Amino acid sequence: MIAKALNQLKQFKFKEFGLSFNQCLLCNWRLQVKLYNNEMGIRCTKCGSSAVTQSLGKTFKTMLNSGQKLNVYELSSRGAFARFLQSTHHDITLSEYIDGVDAGEYQDGVICQDVQSLTFADKCFDLCTSLEVFEHVEDDIKGFKEVYRVLKSGGQILFTVPINLDANTIERTQVVDGKRVKVLPAEHHSDRLRGMGKVFCYRNYGPDIINRLEEAGFINCKIIKPNPKVLFGYGRAVIFGQKPKQSK
Repeated sequence: MIAKALNQLKQFKFKEFGLSFNQCLLCNWRLQVKLYNNEMGIRCTKCGSSAVTQSLGKTFKTMLNSGQKLNVYELSSRGAFARFLQSTHHDITLSEYIDGVDAGEYQDGVICQDVQSLTFADKCFDLCTSLEVFEHVEDDIKGFKEVYRVLKSGGQILFTVPINLDANTIERTQVVDGKRVKVLPAEHHSDRLRGMGKVFCYRNYGPDIINRLEEAGFINCKIIKPNPKVLFGYGRAVIFGQKPKQSK
């Protein structure tokens, strides 16, 4: 937590600072702070969720308000959204991709999973969620197909990725004979396990991400745009897809 706070302070820009009493879309707390002009610079002062996390949380709560208890698989084990899921009445499975750990093995109580080759049985989840994961997956379509496999008939995928809604997906690198071949300058992101600027980014998504989901078998796919009137005008589009009912 201390390291995370220090990283946020390093990016703090006084001229871009702002406060808002708008309700957090995840925990409902009414004090938001803007540390800098970016989706990740917007934070709830209680749960710490960014505008990206809140966008996913809002969509989750809006679309899944029937009260039915679901088996939910989240591709991360840390952060505000994982904590939020664990506070619900749903059955939650959390995982991480952990370097040097075999898929299906545990480290510090967390199961390691590679979304390209999940160790879970077929049709065991009602919903799969993720925050900013698939841009880091070498073969994202293979990953989408694996999510499709572990979802029950009629199951849903709900996730975010960095996305430019005005341009198609750009592949930043190719993999040839198991080695990365640079197409564009390397881009690295940050996460809670590896730190600042340590996670390789394979691509920058555009609205044609829907085509990738459909290639994996999903239907009713759509991009849910954020409300521009909240979160200082920032937010993240949320991607939705559904496995057909009675699917194999």
